[in-house]
Amino acid sequence: MEGVLGAQGRVERLKPRLLEREEAMPIVVPPWALDPSRRGCTTLALLGPARTHFVLHVGPGRGMAGGVYPSNGGAVLATRCGADRFTLLNVLLEMRSPRAVVSALIGLTEEPPPPLAALLPERDSGPAAGLGDPGAEPPRELPAESLRRFERQAASDGASAVREEPLPAERAVVVQLEPGCHRLLTTTPDPGTPYALLIRERENERPERFQSSATGEVSHEVCAARRRPLTLSIEASGVSVERRAALAHFSLPEGLPTRFGSEVTERLATALGGSAAPKRLGLLVSVSMGAQGLTLLPRELLPATCYVAVAIVLHGDARALSLGARAEGWPREANSRPPTKGPRLGFCTGSSGQVDLEVEARGLGVAWLFALFRTGPAAPVPR
Repeated sequence: MEGVLGAQGRVERLKPRLLEREEAMPIVVPPWALDPSRRGCTTLALLGPARTHFVLHVGPGRGMAGGVYPSNGGAVLATRCGADRFTLLNVLLEMRSPRAVVSALIGLTEEPPPPLAALLPERDSGPAAGLGDPGAEPPRELPAESLRRFERQAASDGASAVREEPLPAERAVVVQLEPGCHRLLTTTPDPGTPYALLIRERENERPERFQSSATGEVSHEVCAARRRPLTLSIEASGVSVERRAALAHFSLPEGLPTRFGSEVTERLATALGGSAAPKRLGLLVSVSMGAQGLTLLPRELLPATCYVAVAIVLHGDARALSLGARAEGWPREANSRPPTKGPRLGFCTGSSGQVDLEVEARGLGVAWLFALFRTGPAAPVPR
């Protein structure tokens, strides 16, 4: 592509950038590519791995509409000619894949370059398939059926108890949470009327607001390290109806450390999977604390042994928290973004037991806690 653009005019390679999912980065087009004294067309080409998905946003200019260009085969080509070149003053790259490096080329040519499929035929994914027929809308469950389904699923997943609570529209309801993780489901006899469930986990804090789905349900999960109240209330307009809530209780994982206080224990339980967390965690091998930035935590562990690692935010405004592990050349990675509590990942060591661990935190004033648990021996590799 660089050779094609360079043969027609001037071309410059911009600095490659590493982006993570949902991260957006402005692209600064050099002044020579927008010089009004020069004729021709300015082309911005973005290249990433073939399976990468990202979107290029080109802002509007004076009397000109902007555009959105999704990648095709990990590449995007945006060309503006004449006065339209000034729309390239406002360009934003948004990453949709988990993580990738994207390179950029900017070129000024007399004529528009060939389409992307001609420049990079190996990345042409072909015509897009038409939209299929989703079929008729399935019948909606009655509230009683939804609650029975919720109870059966909770019992199958190992819940120790399931209870129901009425949720009047005119007042808040306080339920007592025992230590453990609690699945919550609310239903309504009138799914056509939307409502919001307001949840306050602690006194004097602003409630979280959860909007009902098209079926009139709200699902949520809360982990508690000690017995404490949970306040539920309904926000709705129109006819006042009584909704119902079901709460399923799951025990905290055995081996979960509690010496850091109840709030940290609850965040660890949530990051480990909440009600879907392992029932037994195994031996706590390592605990570390750190701040924003990249922190390396190389370890020499038992050979041919499996572990689970988890990281949580202790305080600060975290934009992203990532965990990475490389054992015997096999990389593993887990990422989380607010409002999730933290990433977790499992890995197994090789014959040497050496593993390179890293925690990366992005945000303002972030402090994190890392915990590593040994889960058991690795399965033998078939010969």
